Amino acid sequence: MNLELLTEFFMWFAIINFAMIIIFYLMIRLLTANDFIYNTFIKSMYLGTKEEFNKMIVSTFFLYRILFAFFALFPYLTLLIVK
Repeated sequence: MNLELLTEFFMWFAIINFAMIIIFYLMIRLLTANDFIYNTFIKSMYLGTKEEFNKMIVSTFFLYRILFAFFALFPYLTLLIVK
């Protein structure tokens, strides 16, 4: 595989994942979708209290950010350094 092709792949992979992080953040903070999501899921399955649900959402957000760094951002930066 060509080094330039791999670098371009990780660049777009990082851009798409960063956009997903921004969308996820905006959903949590600005759109108050947290209440909407909680009410939607509480009807279909029991997820516990609202505080437990908020902790689950925040922990999922932080896990996604860590995975983004390890699997998208760090390989892209490494390929830029090698290139």
